[in-house]
Amino acid sequence: MSLEATVWALKFAPPMPPQLLGTLIGLAEHADARGRGAYPSIPTLAAYTCKSERSVQRDVKALLGLELIRSGDQRLAAHLPADKRPEVYDLALHRRVEGGRAGDESARAELAELAAKRARGGRSVNRGDAHVTPYEVTPTSPGDAHVTSRGDAHVASGVTPTSERGDAHVTQTTHEPSVEPKDSSAPAVDLTAFGAFWSNYPKKRAREEAKKAWLAALERGADPQHITAAAQAYARERAEQDPKYTKYPATWLNKGCYDDEPEAPARPHLRAVGEYQPWTNPEDQSAYYDSL
Repeated sequence: MSLEATVWALKFAPPMPPQLLGTLIGLAEHADARGRGAYPSIPTLAAYTCKSERSVQRDVKALLGLELIRSGDQRLAAHLPADKRPEVYDLALHRRVEGGRAGDESARAELAELAAKRARGGRSVNRGDAHVTPYEVTPTSPGDAHVTSRGDAHVASGVTPTSERGDAHVTQTTHEPSVEPKDSSAPAVDLTAFGAFWSNYPKKRAREEAKKAWLAALERGADPQHITAAAQAYARERAEQDPKYTKYPATWLNKGCYDDEPEAPARPHLRAVGEYQPWTNPEDQSAYYDSL
């Protein structure tokens, strides 16, 4: 949770359509103090905002189009399963209304226009040569013609309806906000070496936790080959021991046990001179008894 990112979304972010605010605050809840590394899942954002998952997906596309968020470092979510891995986003904390939306005159004027547009059901009104273009909706009309709504008019996203009344010809085009492509420059995390470690470790439990611990060890500077070799040595050490006392792989990795010195093999007990020793037959006489 980042208080800085949440305060920015609530007070200082540029004006936006009101339905986007809940999704933006939900992303801010999972960002760091610089607004980076937010990757809540779509179902989580839907629960935060009390919306459907499709509505949240549209909100995210709109926030990308308004440049209030952008694609972040996707490696931060690489530890999650690929089929459940959410997108990582950074919030544009550098874009801010210094006085806050509540105290800035221009921001209040834009908010008033947003409220008026919402009251008109998303329609924009043109008078003369004035053009109102919030959210990439650009109606044009000659003279004093007004953009009005007819009962049979149906405007779908991405289409250009036309309506003629007398000499006025009105064209309204609605564009979907563009979505920035994923950052393909971020290198993927190679888990090939982890497979070698896992196959050599003597106790295979909690694989996903072990993956997280493996990645954390690499971030601390550990060498993958060194870890695998230490796992092999640990497997030999535990070969004749009670498996109940063998460490889980995640515990072994998190504690840095790959840097431990191997335990010395147990030395046989040497009896002192004169100590009682039970009698043993020094020769194998089984062949003699078999011949009788």
